Amino acid sequence: MVEHHDENVVHLDPAASPESMAERLAGLHPADIAASLERVEVEMVTRVLRQLDQETAGDVLVNLDEHTRAEVLAILNAPEIAGVAGELESDDAADVIGALEEPKRDAVLAKLEEDDRKVVEDLLQYTDESAGGIMTSEFVYVDQDARVDDAIAVIREAADELDEIHNVYVTDRDRRLRGVISLRTLVLAQPGARVEDLMEPDVVTVSADMDQEDVAEVFRKYDLVAIPVVDPDGTLAGRITVDDIMDVMYEEAEEDISIMAGTREEEFHEDSALRVSRIRLPWLVVGALGGLGSATVMNFYRLSLEKVLALAFFVPVITAMGGNVGLQTSTIIVRSMRTDRRLVGETRQRLLREWRVAITNAIILGGAIYLIVGLWFGDWRLAAVVGGSLAAVILVAATLGTVMPFALRRIGIDPAVAQGPFVTTLNDIIGILVYLGLASTFIERLG
Repeated sequence: MVEHHDENVVHLDPAASPESMAERLAGLHPADIAASLERVEVEMVTRVLRQLDQETAGDVLVNLDEHTRAEVLAILNAPEIAGVAGELESDDAADVIGALEEPKRDAVLAKLEEDDRKVVEDLLQYTDESAGGIMTSEFVYVDQDARVDDAIAVIREAADELDEIHNVYVTDRDRRLRGVISLRTLVLAQPGARVEDLMEPDVVTVSADMDQEDVAEVFRKYDLVAIPVVDPDGTLAGRITVDDIMDVMYEEAEEDISIMAGTREEEFHEDSALRVSRIRLPWLVVGALGGLGSATVMNFYRLSLEKVLALAFFVPVITAMGGNVGLQTSTIIVRSMRTDRRLVGETRQRLLREWRVAITNAIILGGAIYLIVGLWFGDWRLAAVVGGSLAAVILVAATLGTVMPFALRRIGIDPAVAQGPFVTTLNDIIGILVYLGLASTFIERLG
């Protein structure tokens, strides 16, 4: 059993030879070797990989972060890449080869054995974020008319090719999926029993073109460790295992966090200040334009601010509360979308629910601000404007936070965008507009 500890990562001497580095890393898990190599220059990473056997080198290559792996692949030649790719499972080999530029990709494919080449070429037809893009073509299946001892013989034969066997799939003669049978059932059954009589016919499957996030949701819903991928006619095309889904969940979480912050994941591997600036600038420009929009609104109501200077004191309260409510609401909606696809068609129901919550919060917070301002300034008409405006802004922000994720999803944009600077900036402008609009309406009474 290998426990995960920081000491599993070896601190390599940059001045050491690749041979000595490879010797120090010998015996470590490929993930720990990859983590250790990511601390040295990419040229040295490549030289160390060349010292490892091809199977280990392939596993290490897959475990490198995408940025480092891309740089290593740019240095390795086509025969070297083909050598390590041939030792990988088909999905990992497709990921490695698919990351190459077309001329080099074709050269690597040409170096693969014919069977391996055909499998990888088939997988490369699918998009990266589809079920077909993350499935592997290695799996165990038997004919529905087979006997238990035949199925066990097939498992033994496939054991050298597969690291893990979770289930045995049962197909007809055209390889259309008919059922699934667990290893436990096979081991406990009589050798002469028919597989068809022991299989579970109701199999949870996914199509090759299903989005990987939807596949992850199927895994979560049914507590699966593996799932078969089928073509439209029911033909067994591959399988997806839980380790692939863990990678999907990690990548999607990183992507959403980056979007919420108005940046992208590539930034973490970028050294150029100019390129990092180019990544961040679009959302910063959105924020700057939003600030100018807020300033324009305040300038439009400058006469009201001049007459009642105290109004300006509460602008930060109004904008902050609008942003917080909008962020809370959009976060709940986006999270619900991730876990319950039915919500896509339930905009109205979710909006009503969020309005009920917003009305409750608006009454409590608006009432609290009303009392605070009234006691502070001794002007209950000013308190009524500030408290009423805050309540109105909370309702507007809750509406935007609910509607925007659905609207963005409808036009094909990731709803996580609604959790970033987009809704926050929009809420600032609308909040100030509502606040100063109400104040302007009642300015004579305030005066």
